[in-house]
Amino acid sequence: MPAKSSWLLNIPAIRSVLAEVTLPVIDRAVIQSVFGLGRRQAIELLNRVGAYQAGRTLLVERTRLIAELDKIAASDGYQQEGARHEKLTAAFAKFQRTRRAQEVRIDVSPEVFDTRMSMLPHAVHLQPGKLEVEFSGCEDLLTKLFTLAQAAVNDFDGFEKVSNGGDKAAAWAAAAGTHGSMGRGCGGWSAPNSVAYKRG
Repeated sequence: MPAKSSWLLNIPAIRSVLAEVTLPVIDRAVIQSVFGLGRRQAIELLNRVGAYQAGRTLLVERTRLIAELDKIAASDGYQQEGARHEKLTAAFAKFQRTRRAQEVRIDVSPEVFDTRMSMLPHAVHLQPGKLEVEFSGCEDLLTKLFTLAQAAVNDFDGFEKVSNGGDKAAAWAAAAGTHGSMGRGCGGWSAPNSVAYKRG
């Protein structure tokens, strides 16, 4: 049988369907439907699995067809093809994730690049051992995290004191508590989501 038939990796599902069928024999129409093949391909498959002629119709015993599928599934070629397919699928999924991430654009104002710890938006709450961010969507979350990162670059001493605890830690925690809830998000979003990171 062709090593790379289009239905090869669907053997488990095909076998499951055939196991539930009550017909003792399978004809070309059933092969086309279950295997997703055209008329010519279905005839070729029937001939390969030992079908016999009944009048003008090719038939194969259902149990024999299932046994042939089991034999293919146990072969080294099938196992190798399955492993190859899994690698290709994983590589494609990784490419899609990377491509999607590269297409994301974070809109920030010029002022963000001058952000210091005392200028963080109310939705970003940082205190010793805990970071909490309220956001209204994926891009909004990335924008707020970028703002925090920029504040850390511009004011690392302040960032270190707040994140590790120090003279200003209590004041920062108190300030964060006065911000309260953001209510509804911008742009028609419902109440913002919240993500919290705690130091283990």
